[in-house]
This record gives sequence, structure tokens and C-alpha cells, in this order.
Amino acid sequence: MIFIIGGQSQGKTEFAMELFGKRKKMETGGVSESGKTSADNSFSISEETVADGRTSEYGEAMTAPFIIHLEWYIRRLMEEGKDPAGFADRLMSENGRAVVTADEIGYGIVPADAFLREYRETDGRICQKIAAFSDEVYRVVCGLGTRIK
Repeated sequence: MIFIIGGQSQGKTEFAMELFGKRKKMETGGVSESGKTSADNSFSISEETVADGRTSEYGEAMTAPFIIHLEWYIRRLMEEGKDPAGFADRLMSENGRAVVTADEIGYGIVPADAFLREYRETDGRICQKIAAFSDEVYRVVCGLGTRIK
């Protein structure tokens, strides 16, 4: 798994696409599916390849190569009274090769609302678990990714 974290709107998805596109190019030796040499480093993602924690069904995360907004999957599960840690365990078991992005929500002022405090703590613990499991972890700030694992 590749885990990419950073603040909101810092360029995590774009960084993931660029990183994955370069890897795909290396795997194919710079040759496109049509057999032609490719100089393009870009990689596009579609609705079929992305599971978005804001809108996608939970099961979609178990097969999608890209998972964005992990923090929203966690929040939605908590709001529904379900176990987000179980979701994370299942994700690592069933989709351990995915590229996963998550907004860092633990910085700043501690919320006065009890649910938001619990959500923030739960999200942090799950992100620690995902990071420990991942082969690579990156932090993205201002569109620049730094490998931290």
C-alpha cells in the first residue's frame, strides 16, 4: 500500500497520479498499451478506478486502485455507528496494493464537540495503522511530496 497524507487541498491526489503514472511508465518501459513509446508521465484516473470516501460505497474501497479521502470513510462509519477500525483492517487485507490518500485532521484547535474529538482521535489511530502497514508513506504540502517511510 502507498499512503499519502497532508492537509486539505494540498495536492495529494495529483501527487498520487503523478507517482503512479511514473511507476506505470517504468513497469512498461515507457511503452503505451498500443506498443508505442510514450513520453507522457501523466496518468488519468476515472470514476471506475477511484473510491472517494465522501461519496463511494464502502465496498468500492476494497477493489479500487485509488482511495481518496479515507478520513471521510472513517467519519461516515462513525456517524452510522459502525466500526471504522474493522473497515481499515478489511481494506488492508483485501486491497493492500491501493494508493490511499487522507487529509490530516489532527492539527489545530481541539473541537469542543465530543463526537468531533472522538472522530479526530479515531482517524489518527487508523492512519497510524495504515501507515505502519504501508510500504511507502508520503506527506504532501503545497503539492510537494516527501517520503517519510
